[in-house]
Amino acid sequence: MKEYSRRDFLKGTAVGVIGLSGLSLITGCNSTTAPAEKGSELTWDQETEIIVVGTGTVITAAIAACEMGISSITVLEKDENIFGGTSTTSGGGYALPGFLNDFKEENNGDSREKCLAYMQAVGEDRMSLSVMESFVDHAQEYCDWTRQALGWSRFIHSGAHNDYYDRYPESIVVGRGSAFPLDQDNQMLMAGAQWKQYREYIDTHDQIELMMGTAAEELIVDENRQVIGVIARQGEKTLRIKAAKGVILGTGGFDYNEAMRRNHLSFPLYRSCSSRNNTGDGQKMGARLGAQLALMDRVMGVPFIYDNPVWNPGDDRNYGIMATSALADWACYLKFPHAICVNAKGERFADESREYDVFSRAFSAYDTGTLNYENIPGYFICDADYTSQFKLPGGATVEALPDYIQRYDSLEALAAGMGIDPAGLLKQVEAFNSYVDAGADLQWHRGESENALRTLQSNSYMALPGTDFSQFTTLTATLGKIEKAPFYCCRYVPGTCGTRGGLLTDGQAQVLDQDNKPIAGLYAVGTCSAGVAGYWAGGACISQGCVMAYVAAKQLAAQ
Repeated sequence: MKEYSRRDFLKGTAVGVIGLSGLSLITGCNSTTAPAEKGSELTWDQETEIIVVGTGTVITAAIAACEMGISSITVLEKDENIFGGTSTTSGGGYALPGFLNDFKEENNGDSREKCLAYMQAVGEDRMSLSVMESFVDHAQEYCDWTRQALGWSRFIHSGAHNDYYDRYPESIVVGRGSAFPLDQDNQMLMAGAQWKQYREYIDTHDQIELMMGTAAEELIVDENRQVIGVIARQGEKTLRIKAAKGVILGTGGFDYNEAMRRNHLSFPLYRSCSSRNNTGDGQKMGARLGAQLALMDRVMGVPFIYDNPVWNPGDDRNYGIMATSALADWACYLKFPHAICVNAKGERFADESREYDVFSRAFSAYDTGTLNYENIPGYFICDADYTSQFKLPGGATVEALPDYIQRYDSLEALAAGMGIDPAGLLKQVEAFNSYVDAGADLQWHRGESENALRTLQSNSYMALPGTDFSQFTTLTATLGKIEKAPFYCCRYVPGTCGTRGGLLTDGQAQVLDQDNKPIAGLYAVGTCSAGVAGYWAGGACISQGCVMAYVAAKQLAAQ
């Protein structure tokens, strides 16, 4: 353990923990700081070259740094047992530019210019072009690196979860979403297999020290405001860990920080399948140093089946039931024919066949007449033709209905039992059935998206094996009348697989301060950063986190 004197501090060798007095960028950020031991000898409990905080997509930075010759990397994981965080609950696909070498045979027509134009549109002019360019320009290098470092043979597209915003300029049908790595035996690697390999790499390389159950709490800076370490909590023990080159944050979102959710998000969330450790740690640490925060109002949405038989608006505060992945409807039940989703007025409020994140955005609509979020909850309604072919939400069957799914002999009874306006519901069902007859949804354009159909085909096979999906060969196959009793209904609520907002970074993944200047020694990737371009296609979370983690490691290794 190295000790530092007051003289060393004045020379810039030692440290102070700096927080901005009165800084209130986010509620829940304590503006006071851990005491810097000025006037006495300062000690480090540990020294390393790079500190990586988290084991989600940021773990790529630790492995890349090791491969690039960094002799000591310390990885801090808040959870005592779970390695990989939210990333391990994902499918493990990557959203990558369609013009990469592995995809040339697909002849999808993508180019650097087209890819950037599409990503800019998805980013809604709120995201940095330089960061997008860095991602796009490093994607091929990252893929090549995985071959050398991890032994992956190539990436292939699954055919589903492609461009989610297929009406945006320069969108393509196949070529940017849900690409999966293949190992040396050409076996597809899902998320679990990828993170198992990452863990094996770390466990077999002495240059990397993994510290499970260790939460970073404060960033340490020198008198030049360069980040040179962290204060971490390991049980009852406080550790000061020095980083000679820098710190890379990958702590995830703030799904489980109620104060941050209520201060930054524009509508309530009821469920999440993200890690319970996602409490905004990285955002708070950066904010204390004056880092900019961006996109804090956005999430990566997933509609969830509401598992309470009685509607309770206060459930968005109940974290005991919020943390669940079992009833997330990624892209399945809402899309099947003979089903619609309506609000309490009985009105459909979205194209039910759209991808989960796109559909979820409709929950945020505010009704100035009732002064409420008019689409929370949503009501899933289907008829007997549906149940004769498909399982009900959550994989339920008519023979064993859970208490959150109600059965009714008429639509009038359903409306009365579920609290839906009966006249509005009957009018909506009549209109929807006329669209089915016409073969065109004039209201929400359901059945017009090839990408939505491909996602339905892919997810349904995985979610409901043994079901005959041969009918889903045309775009309008998702349309089907609702007319045959009995009818079934359950509620849907907005949820997340992660919040999106975080620390604003540049193209090198370096965190920016309030004057758009890089904070020396501090990097952020994944959902604790503002990201690259939003949720542009399936696998965007994994790809932008991993590629930018590689970029951050490359920058630090070059120092």
